[in-house]
Amino acid sequence: MTTDYSALPPITEQLENFESLALIHTQTLLRTATRMCGNASEADDIVQETLLRAWKYWHTFELGSNCRAWLFRIMINLIHRRRESLSSLAEHVSVDEPAMANVLRFEPKIEMDEHGALSALNRLPTEYRDIIFLVLVEEFSYKEAAVMLNVPMGTVMSRLHRARQMMKKLICPDQKEDVATA
Repeated sequence: MTTDYSALPPITEQLENFESLALIHTQTLLRTATRMCGNASEADDIVQETLLRAWKYWHTFELGSNCRAWLFRIMINLIHRRRESLSSLAEHVSVDEPAMANVLRFEPKIEMDEHGALSALNRLPTEYRDIIFLVLVEEFSYKEAAVMLNVPMGTVMSRLHRARQMMKKLICPDQKEDVATA
């Protein structure tokens, strides 16, 4: 399929749209990339590549749709590709932001500090950690997270449930499972 470039708006209009719709999400992208990558320098590279790809494919973005979710989808794909290319998947999560409070709220019966939650979060498999970041920290809806991760919405919901259960076991290993939540 080829693009009819004559049907595209003038470059100045495209640039204005890109600046007003995409570039406003740079800090959010950077914060999440830093958490997902565990390295500020790598996060900078990922966000820069995300914005470059977004600009390159800006003509495919549908005005009126969720630009933030579209950008996150690009970024997550880049992070996953980078993870696949690395031999070691040891990742660490940054504690620079107070948004971890959303992660700590998932189980009101458990009291702990951010470092304990981050330690437990780092031990989760990537697909569960990503769900926690997208839904609990960045507050994307299940549907938006599903689109970004290219999985059904039910998968997002079940992964989030499993992630919460895993976090609970990591935080309180001696606590017996509640039959109602198991």
